[in-house]
Amino acid sequence: MSIIIDCIGEPCPLPLIKAEKKIRKLEFGQEICLLVDHNCAIYGIPEWARKKGYQVKVKETPYLEWEIYIRKKAKEKN
Repeated sequence: MSIIIDCIGEPCPLPLIKAEKKIRKLEFGQEICLLVDHNCAIYGIPEWARKKGYQVKVKETPYLEWEIYIRKKAKEKN
């Protein structure tokens, strides 16, 4: 089950800031789902997450919005 973070209408870097704050509090194996509608987020957030060692999946919805799933699977890199 994903923890949903609604970032519709929020420009970058707000979705990234929200994702970073929330994922730090999660246990390994837990997942967040960011709902975004700014296309810069679908590039910047997955890039950040992969650099941190997280599993990332991006899904486009029919309304020009995206769901970015980030699973905490590894320790954060400093």
